[in-house]
Amino acid sequence: MRVLIKIFSMGLFVLMLTSCGLLEKKIAVTAVERNEVVAEVPARAGVKLTIKFIHSVQKTPVEEDLEFDGEGWIVHRTRYKSQGVGLPFMESDGEFRREGDWFVMDGMERRIALLSLRTGVGTQLTLDLDGAEIKLYEIFEPGTRVDLVVE
Repeated sequence: MRVLIKIFSMGLFVLMLTSCGLLEKKIAVTAVERNEVVAEVPARAGVKLTIKFIHSVQKTPVEEDLEFDGEGWIVHRTRYKSQGVGLPFMESDGEFRREGDWFVMDGMERRIALLSLRTGVGTQLTLDLDGAEIKLYEIFEPGTRVDLVVE
């Protein structure tokens, strides 16, 4: 009986801390195979994320702008410097336009349940997470899986 009371009390304590905001959820940038967290930010609606990389086929820069809405990620926009394989271009993808040297697909509003990335050879995978730049290609060897998870 004492064990049950202790378990119940601990559960109540955790619930109180959570409701007071003391156990705030975080978005963690985690190298999955190594179980290594390289960055964390509070998991609040409005957190901005830009994924930057060099396209593996086109060899030109790509930037994707996302936002955390409190539950998951929404892809708002993709910018790239050359059209080609795997890049959005259809009218159903969003609003397409040209900005100088960049092709821009805006208003995409795609929801992503799990954000999982891999470092690649020469791709220079970089995250700008809530204003902090994280050069994943300098931290991890090519092929490393990196997930952005809410904990």
